[in-house]
Parts: sequence; C-alpha cells; structure tokens
Amino acid sequence: MTDSNDASCAGPDYIRPERLSILLKIGLRLTAERDLDRLLRMIIEETTAVMDAERSSLFLIDRDRNEMWAKIAQGAETAEIRFPLGTGIAGTVGKTGEIINIPDAYQDGRFNPEFDKRTGFRTKSILCAPLRNMQGAIIGAVQVLNKRGGAFTKDDESLLTALASQAAIALENADLYTKLRDLNQLLEDKVEERTADLVAANERLSVLNQELEQISITDSLTHAFNRRFFMERIRQEVKRANRYGSSMSLLMIDIDHFKKVNDTYGHQAGDRVLAGVAGLVATHLRETDVLARYGGEEFALIATPMDLEGARALAERIRQLVEEHTFSGDAPVKVTISIGVSSWKPFLRENFEVLIREADDALYRAKAEGRNRVRTA
Repeated sequence: MTDSNDASCAGPDYIRPERLSILLKIGLRLTAERDLDRLLRMIIEETTAVMDAERSSLFLIDRDRNEMWAKIAQGAETAEIRFPLGTGIAGTVGKTGEIINIPDAYQDGRFNPEFDKRTGFRTKSILCAPLRNMQGAIIGAVQVLNKRGGAFTKDDESLLTALASQAAIALENADLYTKLRDLNQLLEDKVEERTADLVAANERLSVLNQELEQISITDSLTHAFNRRFFMERIRQEVKRANRYGSSMSLLMIDIDHFKKVNDTYGHQAGDRVLAGVAGLVATHLRETDVLARYGGEEFALIATPMDLEGARALAERIRQLVEEHTFSGDAPVKVTISIGVSSWKPFLRENFEVLIREADDALYRAKAEGRNRVRTA
C-alpha cells in the first residue's frame, strides 16, 4: 500500500523491460562492491540516476539507539543526519515497512523540513521504500526526491522496491565481507600466541564461507535455490543423463492468478504464499531432487532419476497438495498451481534448453486449458 494517487494500470510488481535491463546491471555493480562507504555512495548515485530524481538518500537503522542515520547526497559531498525511528517519511517507512509515495512533501504532516534546512534543498515529491535483509527484517530505507518531469508513478514504486532489495543484499554482503576481512586480520596478528584460538576462528570462518556460499545460491524468500544455481545444475544433470543414459525430468510450476493474490491480500500475503508453496513442494523432494525459484511466481523442479510417468505422478501429487492447502495469515488464502512436465530423451544429448522449453510449453498448455492442472511435453 502506498500514499500515491497514481492511476497507472501497471501492477506493483511490473517493471518495464528497458528498466529491468538497467536494474540487472546495477545489481551486478552493487554486489561486486565490498567497501561499505563506497557502496553507500554507489547506491545513492545509482538510485538518483535510474529513478530520474534530483536527489537520493539512504537511511540505515541503528537498533541500539532506536535511530535512523542518513547519508544525504549533496552533489559530490554527503551529509549525515540522525533522527528517531518512526519520525519523518524515512522514519515511518523504517518502522512500518510500507512504501510511501508523496507528490507534495510540504502537504504531508510526516515530512520533516529539517532536512531541507540542513541541506539547503527544496523537497517537492518523495518516494521512499524499505530496505529488508534476507530474513525480511527492515534495516533501513532508500528515498528519492523530486522526480524530473512530474510525480513518481506506480512503475517508479516497483523499480525503487527492486532497487531497495538489491541494495539491502549488497549492504549485507559488504557487511559480511567486512567481518570476514577483520576476522582474518585478527587471526594473522595473533597466530603465534594464540594457535588454539586460530584453529577455532578458522572453523568459524569456514562456517561463514559456507553460509555465504549458501546465500549466493539460495532465494532468500522461499529458501529454494535461485535461478543461477538451477541453470548450472540442469546442465550437469543433462550431461549425466546423456553420459549414463539415466532418467531425469523437469517440472515447471506456476502459481495461478498470483497477481490477484497480491492485489487482494497485499504483498506480504503474496510472499507467504510463495514461501508456503515452496515449502509444500519441498515435502515431496528426495535428496537428489532440486527445487529452484525460476522467476516471480514460477518454480522449477529437477527430479532425478525419474521418467516422464513418474514425474507426471509427482506433479499431480504436488498440484493436489497445494489445492487442498490453506495459507494462514491475517486472512486465509487458497491458491492453485499449474505444472508443465518434460523428460530427457536420448536425442536431446546435452541440449538442456529444449528440455526447459518443452516443460514451459506444457505449462503454457496447462494454463491455457484452465489452470490447476498438469500437462506433459
């Protein structure tokens, strides 16, 4: 929910293709930066540019002091401002986790003009989105001011929300790398006098590295693998099937009318459904199976060893399980899923793209024929 009166027909999750390309490039640049100060400046600069705004601000929550502190962009310089959590636009977003879109700042009682007094800037329109870590906790907010050429739109809200997600992940990664770097330095300084401590710290470092590796291949919301890991794994499984003639199948799973869930119950309910569907599917997985979030409300399941008939039976069990389940929350939600199934065949050799395309085509037929059903390639 936002404070915007924009009547755009685009849904809150929609991002135009040309903006999506820019967003992906920014995400790569942000995740590659490990220095926290440089990362903060980069987030502000990239956000200002891609949102076509005059200024951007980044706010982080100091839980020990119940405050938010802000890096306020002023050309090449920055100024730091601290204020109580819950006050001002950013403070409200940091406390509630709701995106705020205001066409006229001085007509909104939550706006704190102290920012303008300190920076000499005249705020007009404001768009502010929460920063959430991988566990969903709010760690701050990112705010853009004065869109050039008009007010911020629903499309801008979706884009800033996506930018905020990338920024939050990059900030956590930078913080984790900083901790690892500091830990390594400490170990080097004390290696001669504290050999036992070094061994224990190295074990901890190994755990942190494993956690970091897990983070890099896992979708933070659903705890399924991410698309990058899926693409690498399906290449491996198709190579194995081609070499040994073993069976393998692919299930493409899509939540029916998911946008309606978001529009009716809100994005938090939508997130619960995404995580819940992934959890239900996971109950039917074997150690050799791989479940990944393929994109949006779509999941991919690599089942090996398993032929087409076995995969269809598995898909039907999963479909029925989701159909009969009620997802709890502020309001109970029920959804259905459509599934497309394909299986590796010898003539495919190592061509995993065809396997994906066949499962996608089968999924499309399942949806075209009324949804809540399984179709095979």
